[in-house]
Amino acid sequence: MQNLRFLPLVVLMLPSILKADVIYTPHTGFGTALSFELVGSYELHFSKLNTINLWGGFGAVSMISELRHPGLGAEMAIEVRQYFKRHSFKNLNLGLYAGLAYMKHPYFYNDHLTGYSCSVGFVPGLKLTYKKRINSWLVGEPYVGVSTPWYGSNFKELSNFICISDPGLVITFGIRVGFNKVRFG
Repeated sequence: MQNLRFLPLVVLMLPSILKADVIYTPHTGFGTALSFELVGSYELHFSKLNTINLWGGFGAVSMISELRHPGLGAEMAIEVRQYFKRHSFKNLNLGLYAGLAYMKHPYFYNDHLTGYSCSVGFVPGLKLTYKKRINSWLVGEPYVGVSTPWYGSNFKELSNFICISDPGLVITFGIRVGFNKVRFG
């Protein structure tokens, strides 16, 4: 815990405009989302309690009110993880991450699905994860997270949107399943 003393400061520095995970839903109000992801990750151990986790994959995310029409996307990110048991690198951990996503999400008019649009997003966030090793290479990770996705229709628009965006607060409950390798040393 000593190595990440700055984590609360970083969280306080983020404005209270949080959303959740790297795959995102284009929602600018308060709400709750559900997410399911298939990922591959590679963790680099750098202290007794911490790793840098590089991960990528794809998944589905939806606001609770729109579960029948989830957004689908691909993601890649870097995450600093703080584990709570020395040298175990499993079970409960707290992660601070940032990543990129490409999403295809539905849009609605008068509560009716009218089409789909694509966007790219930059997403920093914070999540509490329980990492359960299924076998030597496969893990399941249920999590709860908050993050701030900035998104636009392309990368040029994304860089402009980061400066002028006004996102909302979304709490995401999700499950990640995938390959995981931890490198020691």
